[in-house]
Parts: sequence; structure tokens; C-alpha cells
Amino acid sequence: MSKIAITDPIFGKVHHWDTGAEWLGPGHELIWPETYTEEAMIPLVSEVEAFITCFDPVRAELMDAAPKLKVIAKPGAGYNNIDVEAATERGVMVCNVEGVRGPAVAEHAAFMMLYLARNTWLKDEPAWETTPMVELRGKKLGIVGLGDIGRHLARIADGFGMNILVNTRTPDPSRVPGVKMAFYSFRELLPLVDFLVLCMPLTDETRGIVCTETIEMMKSSAILVNIARGPVARTDDILKAMQSGRLAGAGLDVTDPEPLPADHPLRSIPNVLISPHHASRTLETDGAALGRTAENVLNALAGNRPVNLVNPKVLERNGK
Repeated sequence: MSKIAITDPIFGKVHHWDTGAEWLGPGHELIWPETYTEEAMIPLVSEVEAFITCFDPVRAELMDAAPKLKVIAKPGAGYNNIDVEAATERGVMVCNVEGVRGPAVAEHAAFMMLYLARNTWLKDEPAWETTPMVELRGKKLGIVGLGDIGRHLARIADGFGMNILVNTRTPDPSRVPGVKMAFYSFRELLPLVDFLVLCMPLTDETRGIVCTETIEMMKSSAILVNIARGPVARTDDILKAMQSGRLAGAGLDVTDPEPLPADHPLRSIPNVLISPHHASRTLETDGAALGRTAENVLNALAGNRPVNLVNPKVLERNGK
């Protein structure tokens, strides 16, 4: 019987996630730690062949405590919480569910844009009646990152009649057939856009890319939306920009730190919309993501290539 460890407490908190005994089928034992610290989990994983996480980190130390480990899987696209290099060195496959959650996250970005553009943050104020709103039609949308989320957002924005400007490492218009896009460097993009949506991965290059210097290159009427990872934008710099009126609004599904403390000053600014990193968590995507996660784990345990393999170099290392 294969032993599989759940290494993130969120799996026990989201009640509509069907992760019971039948999730991975017969012949697989799920191990649920009482405490999810690395120190508490290390004694439990000596016979474990798979880790399943979501947001909590999986470091080399935990991998080393599981000499039979074959795969680390998560029901999300981003995998910066997993030490992929350490996993590859140890012959461990890492899997995500890229392509499953993109449409839901793109919808959430559109929701944030509309919420801020239509002054919904004034909903309890008399000023909402007389304060002019902004249409999306005809506005310039800057999309940073043209992965699954960015491509779906481009299609949604095209439906609104927006002009789509893109910053991506692979500026190929054929990636979103039928949608007209213009490609720019990040800094070229900034002064042009009315809305800037961040949906790129967190890397050394993207960490802190939105900061005071780059915000000052944007229009003061622009709206910022971050659905990528919190550290791609400097929280203190967003706060200063909002307090000074340097931006017209900010929608943040991710923050740094995360969660943002309850008393953080950003939470008291009306035209800042903060959601709890749940842009992708619809009933539909959660079901699909958990199904794909199970598929990835079962493929890996059977010695087959998973659907969403993040580190294909591990196959070369394992001689496959």
C-alpha cells in the first residue's frame, strides 16, 4: 500500500474538498499529521512515497526524511513553495495543475477591474451616486505574463472591447488566436495602460517588479491588479501610492506577507480590494484540480509520466 502524506493543513479546512479515503482509490493510505510543522512531520514520512501540498513549503529537509519519496503534487499552478531543484536532485517528480485554474483566476481579475472601475467601494456612500465611473471598453489593459491565466484574461478583455498590451518572455500572438495584442517590455508598458494585471510567475526577475519606481511610471488614473504572487509587488510601495493618490485603485488577491495582518493600513483604504488568495477556488476548479492532482500522483507512483510535470529533467536523472 502506497503511503501519501498531506503536508498542508488547508486540505482539512476547505470543507467542499473531497479528499477522503476514496480520493486516491484503494491501495493508497493518506497520512494526515496532527501538526503541520516540518519538525512534526519528519518522523511520519519515512515510508511515504508522495507529498501533497498547496501553499505550505516543501523543503529539502522534509524530502530527506522520506527516502521512498517519488512525487510532490499540488492542486495549483504556482510551485514556488516547493524546492524544485532539491526535488530534482533527489529524483522526485514535482507536479502542478497548470491549465485547470486559469479561467477562474482570469474571471477574478476581471471582477476586480470592474469593482474598482465602477466605484463599488463607494457602495455605502452617497458619493457613489455622483462619482463618475470608468468603462473597460476602449481602455488599455496591460497583462504581465501570458500563461494560462493571461491568455484567458486576454480573451475576456477582448470581449469587453479593451486594447490589450502584453509583457511576456515569449511574445507570440498565435498563443491567443483571434485576439489582437501588442507586445512591450515591462517598462514600455507602464505609462500606456489604464489597468495593469500581474499574472506572471514569481522568479528572481519578477520579485519586487512593482515598486515605487515603476508605479511612478504609470498614470495616476491607472488601476493595479495582482493575481500572481504577493512578492512581485512591494506592499509598502503600494500603500504609499494609494495613500498619495498615485494609483486610482488596487485589487490584490495575493499580498506580501500573506495573509496581510488584519490591522494593515492597506485594509482601511476603500479603493483597495483584498481577497484571500482564492481567485482560483471555485467549486468547478477545485473539483478539477483535485482530480488532476490525484491523476498526477497515481501516474507517478505507477512509474508513468504525470500530466503536469514541472521538472522533466528528473526523468533524465531517473533514466526514463
